[in-house]
Amino acid sequence: MGNLPLESATLPLPTALRDDATIVSLDEDAAVRVLREGDGIMVCMADPPGDDRFDARCYHREFITYIYRLRQLRALGVERSAIDLQIAEEMEAGTLHVTMAPTAGYRMIGPLTSLTEDATAWTDEMDRWQSLHIPRAIAENMGVITESEGNMPYVMASGELWSHVMIVHDGE
Repeated sequence: MGNLPLESATLPLPTALRDDATIVSLDEDAAVRVLREGDGIMVCMADPPGDDRFDARCYHREFITYIYRLRQLRALGVERSAIDLQIAEEMEAGTLHVTMAPTAGYRMIGPLTSLTEDATAWTDEMDRWQSLHIPRAIAENMGVITESEGNMPYVMASGELWSHVMIVHDGE
């Protein structure tokens, strides 16, 4: 399919949020490179080149600091079980700001062939979902299940810093 247009990074977002979104890339060390500065509230991570998969993610600018730090710690070899503790300690120390307010996230992943030729739309092969990040939220307190059940919303990481309600779209 060749090089994807930069704007393909914003495909997971609702149309109204795409034009103002910032677009970034992360290298293997999780260093952030701004590809397009936007003045909107969303930041989209461009599809990493070099494979046959499309993977674009968008997060609120006040929450993406968590994603950046998570990726940096992974690149440094920190065990997954220790990452949230490290991030919580950095937040407590004031060296890292991550909003505790609910924010939205958007993701699309699938084979590159699931994008149209001009990479402005997708086919049913593309997996798409949205998430509502609610740090430390507990599924049972919200009346939401904790495992995927069809297209029903569910909570991942209940009670954790990265707790979020998943909203999945199958075959739409």
